[in-house]
Amino acid sequence: MPAPAVGIDLGTTNSVVAVSLAGRPQVLSDGNHGPLIPSVVSFLESGERLVGRTARVRRAIDPAHTVASVKRLLGRPFKSEEVRRAKSRVAFDLKEGPDSSVVVSTRGGDFSLPEISAMVLREVRRVAEQGLNQRIDRCVVTVPANFNELQRSSTKIAGRIAELEVIRILNEPTAAALAYGYGRGTREKICIYDFGGGTFDVTLLELAGNVFEVLATAGDTFLGGDDLDAALADWLVPHLLRTTKVDALQDRVAYDILRDAAESAKCALSTQEATTAEFVYQPRKNADPLRFLHRITRAELERLAAPFVSRTFDVCNEALKLAGLKANDLTAVILVGGSTRIPSVRQRVASFFGRDPLTNLPPEEVVAL
Repeated sequence: MPAPAVGIDLGTTNSVVAVSLAGRPQVLSDGNHGPLIPSVVSFLESGERLVGRTARVRRAIDPAHTVASVKRLLGRPFKSEEVRRAKSRVAFDLKEGPDSSVVVSTRGGDFSLPEISAMVLREVRRVAEQGLNQRIDRCVVTVPANFNELQRSSTKIAGRIAELEVIRILNEPTAAALAYGYGRGTREKICIYDFGGGTFDVTLLELAGNVFEVLATAGDTFLGGDDLDAALADWLVPHLLRTTKVDALQDRVAYDILRDAAESAKCALSTQEATTAEFVYQPRKNADPLRFLHRITRAELERLAAPFVSRTFDVCNEALKLAGLKANDLTAVILVGGSTRIPSVRQRVASFFGRDPLTNLPPEEVVAL
């Protein structure tokens, strides 16, 4: 029996792989670790390369050589505003490559962004092959609806480098609608509200039988969970300085470790009212590590997140205007992306559209499904 094609959501923060077996879609997991595969690559001093979950741990230890969140830079010229902003916020080095491309410089060498994405895809492939116990060489990869042709071709190149035949590039909102069973004879207008790790996209679809028509799509390629992490990290900076005398605004490595602690705290606050951010940093070799603990409440996170969440509704209004629709003209709203797990985001979506969003599929898995 030939190996099935798998569906890959190549995400900014995490990637997910799913397969349809006997007509039933299911997400594939890496053993007991769950379905989310961190889109992270770490280059060790030994020359070894870690990808995925083991690399994610290295962000708090060796951020200067641990590469994450490159999806939002795929296909962008080095001198673009998006790359300039990224350079000021990441601990690893970005430099100009051939034809104004972006290259990541690490102790393991210089790599193009498709090469970094291919490393993540190889790890996704390993998880799929382990789960299915057979070789996988074909896939469908999803991309944001507003990816341009250069970004789509960069995604295909990443697949080719990873020795995967990308048989189709599918828009993420279309994938999400399919996961909820749309396109089976219904006629509806639905909204896909996709608040992921690196980007925010909203797409309005009209469904008539098996025909999906995009009425409007709008997005912000620098609005996502990464920005919430940075806002929380910035809020923690003066507390860290007061406690440890470390100024994370002047130390890129310390800041990246602090941002990693902020991300962990943010995720915990989706289900808890309060949590503790933990920062451990060794400023010099042979120096004693510095430890910083700070309690954060959900209310504090939601206050910091509020301006970013408000920007998502500016994008929603733009899409509605393009489509000539009002928010209450829509028959359903589907949530996509880990940032939609934040309770205040769900509440504000419900208030804006006048209906509770659909949440019965995990927002991080829905696109791969």
